[in-house]
Amino acid sequence: MSPRPRILDGGTATGLQAAGIAIAEPWLTSAALRDAAGTDALVGVHAQFLRTGSDVLTANTFRANTRALSRMGVAEDEHADYVHRAVDCAVRARRDAAAPHALVAASVAPVEDCYTPALTPDRDALRREHRWMAGVLADSEADLVLVETQCTRREAVIAVEAAAERGLTAWVSFVVTAEATLPDGDALRDAARACVEAGASAVSVNCLPHAAVPRALELLGDLGVTVGVYPNLEDRAALDEWEHSTHSLPPALSPAAFADLAHGWATEFGLGFVGGCCGTAPEHISALAARRPAGATS
Repeated sequence: MSPRPRILDGGTATGLQAAGIAIAEPWLTSAALRDAAGTDALVGVHAQFLRTGSDVLTANTFRANTRALSRMGVAEDEHADYVHRAVDCAVRARRDAAAPHALVAASVAPVEDCYTPALTPDRDALRREHRWMAGVLADSEADLVLVETQCTRREAVIAVEAAAERGLTAWVSFVVTAEATLPDGDALRDAARACVEAGASAVSVNCLPHAAVPRALELLGDLGVTVGVYPNLEDRAALDEWEHSTHSLPPALSPAAFADLAHGWATEFGLGFVGGCCGTAPEHISALAARRPAGATS
């Protein structure tokens, strides 16, 4: 592997489930933020990914937007505490794993559902809620904002703009179909270009089947910014394309097979970062990191 690409971590939900944290509605991954036992487990998940080769940690803010927290029954004056708690867990893991070089990326997900674009709120609501999140993150120790698993151009652009208004570094990542379009049928390249114009310094795709990766990456070239990928590694053969699952699914790829594919993508497309999301375990990250030349740094 080229020395250049950074290695992302794997699935936060996957790691929490392995640590014994139940991932169930309505809390899902935010269940780990409710008490000290949960945050300790989350720190352990982050630290394990660092120790096996990750140099970008995704803070567990995915389900910590104000809309989701309200549905969980969290009082409004406690919402920012959950965001800070999630970022602090990643920062603590970076310290515990003695990995000062690692970046902490605060996850910014769609305020509704990643796979159901029809639920995306209107522009005024999106601007209000993403500006709130950006403001909270600007007061945290996150190194960058990862606007991820986005299913509409409209929300992705607004989230990137909110981050840029606060002077935050923003990466953006889209979930796409097997045909490499957004779930609402929008063109991936057009959506990515709009986000670059809004201030994104990197574009990516995530939570897509590994077989769909090459086509998606072909569409992200020559936009003048860093490109990355972190696919879904779960075996989802028994599920519909966008069906949610709250129980642990086996990986569709072995660590060695994933490392071979990711190495190939990084080389062919000149990626700036590569990793995995759902179903990606520390063993997958370890196998990928082993492909990095001796002495290479990101």
